[in-house]
Amino acid sequence: MRRAIIFGSSFAAILTLAYLWPMIGGSTANNNARGAMCIAGHCCCTGVAEAADTDASKGAQPRLTLDPNQFPAGPVKEAYKYAEKNPALLAQLHCYCGCDKAEGHQSLLDCYRGMHASACEICTGEVMLAKRMSEQSSPVDQIRNAIRRNFAQDN
Repeated sequence: MRRAIIFGSSFAAILTLAYLWPMIGGSTANNNARGAMCIAGHCCCTGVAEAADTDASKGAQPRLTLDPNQFPAGPVKEAYKYAEKNPALLAQLHCYCGCDKAEGHQSLLDCYRGMHASACEICTGEVMLAKRMSEQSSPVDQIRNAIRRNFAQDN
């Protein structure tokens, strides 16, 4: 019984802190208050702030992916550049790293909206394959099938 009371009061304290965190000077992203549960850009109250940067006063389009220039030269930066320039293609492709179940991603494009793809060799490999095939004028169905053959777990 004593453990239940301690656990319950600890849980209530954590929830209260998470709720009050932005009001008592918690962290911020893009000048917006963030909750206490914000980890690596994934936020319980504002989503992925990095991909949502817009400058509405200049009429700029919202970013669909993270800025590729924040990554060092290499395949990750190249993949983010390709994703930035070809969001329509990536939106039609499935990612086979498991992020659909773990993070709720609907397409390969979702991997590039945040930091996920920067640490995932599967996401990077899928985009680099899509890039090569797209440059050879392969249709989307062939690109999709090649990605499935090369990256799906149930080969």
